[in-house]
Amino acid sequence: MEYRKWYDQDINTSLLGFGAMRLKTHDGEIDEEKAMALIDYAYYNGVNYFDTAMPYTNGKNESFLGKALKRYPRDSFYLATKMSFGMINSREEALNIIDKQLANLQTNYIDMYLLHALNKNSIKRVEEWNVLDIVERWKQEGKIRNIGFSFHDDYETFIKILDMYNWDFSQIQLNYMDTDFQQGIKGYYDLEERGIPTVIMEPLKGGKLAHFHESIEKIFKEYSDDSIASWAFRWVGSLPGVKVILSGMNEMDQVIDNIKTFSVFKPITIEEEKRIDQVKAALYAIKAVDCTACRYCMPCTAEIDIPRFFALYNMFSMYGDIDDAKWRFDQLKKGSSMIDKCIECGKCVKQCPQKIDVPLQLKKMAKIMDFLF
Repeated sequence: MEYRKWYDQDINTSLLGFGAMRLKTHDGEIDEEKAMALIDYAYYNGVNYFDTAMPYTNGKNESFLGKALKRYPRDSFYLATKMSFGMINSREEALNIIDKQLANLQTNYIDMYLLHALNKNSIKRVEEWNVLDIVERWKQEGKIRNIGFSFHDDYETFIKILDMYNWDFSQIQLNYMDTDFQQGIKGYYDLEERGIPTVIMEPLKGGKLAHFHESIEKIFKEYSDDSIASWAFRWVGSLPGVKVILSGMNEMDQVIDNIKTFSVFKPITIEEEKRIDQVKAALYAIKAVDCTACRYCMPCTAEIDIPRFFALYNMFSMYGDIDDAKWRFDQLKKGSSMIDKCIECGKCVKQCPQKIDVPLQLKKMAKIMDFLF
């Protein structure tokens, strides 16, 4: 197993981290027998970093992971969990949440404690509730050992958060397709420059970089017999500031393949980087709509969130992930009219810098993705 030292800290983590978020459930309950087997295989093959959070698997993830990890010596692994602001409604609740989490996790301390999914809205709570003072006190009391944050917003917000505190580590979304998404690769380099250890989430873009169109997979398969997923892991792991790469493993074949990738870790070569660039170009070439999400088409007269519909359309065209499309569609329905409400006024077409025939593309989307409509 590849291990990474956290700069000048006395921390050595397995480069592969076990993300418990996607453990399989039946009737709302975690399939404990299956999940235990996955965690055991990972642990006994060198994985020493396990990540959970308050809301995962219907709020039952921390308790399960605590039960699973209780079987191992406490000093043989690193445990990460988070303060999730979507589940806390007041400063008083924030003050008391740590004791509940420690009880759920059956431990006296948490190695890596994150402020969960920070963005420009949630940092208002961090400031109003003096959350950084709270977690700093927990650190002094020995309840937590390292303070970090995970992130989902734009680059400007990322820099603001970096400047808020002397963070022990940060967790960001990054993969070879998302170098300009959220904080992007630019944010990673900021972390590296500041000497802040980086934990990576979504290295496979929610599983989309594990499999895609056969004609595009061929670009990798012509070069080696390694799995498609391994290319994405190795790309992220080739960045020296990356200390842990989380994988939401919920099948044994995923764990086995990932262990193979990280047991004898090989950084991406120049020739392999060229292959990855070819794959990126091929995936972008099958985008359905050349939308840049500039939002010049908004507001829509019929209150349709056009850029978000096109983002959904493009994601499906590129990766063919039906489950992801359904999830994105359910989220989209909460804040947008449906595309059958389009009155074809043409206002969006006139304002689009890319000259997209929006009403026509929306009709094509509805026809191709009829399983949503």
